[in-house]
Amino acid sequence: MMHMARNLGLLVVLVTAGAAAGRAQEQVEREPGRDRQQRGSQAVPRGGFTFEAMLGRHDADNDGKVAAGEFQGPPAIFKRLDQNGDGTVTEAEFDAAISRGAFRGRQPGARPQRQQAGPPAVAVPEGVELLTDVAYREGSEKCRLDLAMPRGPGDDLRPALVIVHGGGWRSGDKGGGQWRALPLEYAGKGYVAISVNYRLTGEAPFPACVEDVKCAVRWLRAHAAEYRVDPERIGAYGNSAGAHLVAMLGLAGRDAGLEGDGPYQDQSSAVQAVCCSATPTDFSDWGGGAFRGEGTLLAGPQESFAERKKKASPITHVRPDAPPFLVIHGTADGTVPLSQGEKLVEALKEAGAKDVTFLKFDGAGHGVFQQHADQTYPAMEAFFARTLKPSSAVPGGSSGESGAAD
Repeated sequence: MMHMARNLGLLVVLVTAGAAAGRAQEQVEREPGRDRQQRGSQAVPRGGFTFEAMLGRHDADNDGKVAAGEFQGPPAIFKRLDQNGDGTVTEAEFDAAISRGAFRGRQPGARPQRQQAGPPAVAVPEGVELLTDVAYREGSEKCRLDLAMPRGPGDDLRPALVIVHGGGWRSGDKGGGQWRALPLEYAGKGYVAISVNYRLTGEAPFPACVEDVKCAVRWLRAHAAEYRVDPERIGAYGNSAGAHLVAMLGLAGRDAGLEGDGPYQDQSSAVQAVCCSATPTDFSDWGGGAFRGEGTLLAGPQESFAERKKKASPITHVRPDAPPFLVIHGTADGTVPLSQGEKLVEALKEAGAKDVTFLKFDGAGHGVFQQHADQTYPAMEAFFARTLKPSSAVPGGSSGESGAAD
C-alpha cells in the first residue's frame, strides 16, 4: 500500500547532489512562507548552501537553530560552525563561518543568500472539499483551522481527525507540507479532517496552545451536524509539539482546568483516538538534560514553575479510561528523548488503559514519522480505521487490542 505522500504527490522536495537515487524525501513546514527539506540529505555546506537549507535538513524541533543532537553531519563540521561552543548553531554563527571562508566552495567574505519561498502547492484531490482559515474563536489570528471533507452530503455520519502541526510550540503552520496533505488524504478516505493553528509561544505561553486546540475540538463538535461528523468518533494526530498537544487532547479532561475562555463550552474537547510521534510527555523529568522550552513554552512566575511543568505534561493526566493510543518514537531522537515515549506507554498500561500500541524504530531520529513513512503512514491509517470507523467498514475490523512493536 502506498502511503499518502506518494498517492497524492503532495510533498514537494528538493534532491541534493550526491543523494542516493530514489531516497524518500520529507517536507516539513517550518513556518509560514518557508519550505523545509528532509534532514540529513547533505551535511557539508557548499556553494549556495544557505542557513535556510541547513535548518531544513537539521532543525528537527523548528526552533530556528541547530543543536548538536540534531546535526546529521560530521561532528567536526558542527564544531567549526558552533562559534561559542554552546552546543547550538545560530544564523549569526553560520554566517560568520561562511564569511571567513571556513568551507570550500565559497569565497571568503561571501554571505549566503536567504531564499524566501511560499508554501508548497498542495493539490486538492477530486471529490474533496477544502475550507481554509476558518476562525474557531476570536482574539488571535492564529486561532484558525482548515477543514477538508468528502464532497457531497453523504448519508452517514463521518469520523473526524484533528491534525496539529509541530514546530517547538514557537513556529509552524497548518497550511503547508504534511499539515495540508494529511487532511486532504484522509478526507479522500471518508473523514472530516481539520488542521489547526494555535497561539505560539511568541504570543502566549502555556496553557494557550492547549486551550486553543481544545477549543478547536469543541468547535468541530458544535458544527458536527453541518459537516456530517459523528461527535463520538474524533481522532487526533500530531508530531513533536503537535504530538504533545494531541496527547493532551486525549488525556486532559475538563477537571484539568485547561479548557480556557474560548466558546462552545457546552461541548467536549475529548478525542476518541490519539496517534502521536516524537512526543514530549513529562516536562518534570525530561531525561538527557533540561527541557529547552522552559523559558518559552513554560514561561511565567518562578514560584509556579514546577506546577506548570506538571500541568503541561501529558503523563500527569493519564487515566484508566484513556482512549486508544498509537505512540511512535525513534531510539536516536536527539530532541525528545526516547524515554519520553516509553514513560507515556508505561504509564498508560499501568493505569489500565486498554488499547496502547508502541512503535519504536531503532536508529530513527526526531523525524521518525517521515523517516519510516513506509511503515508509519499505513500504521496510522489502520489505527484510525480500527478505532474510528465501524467494524463493518474495516476488513478484519475489531474492537482493538493493546500491543507493542519495535
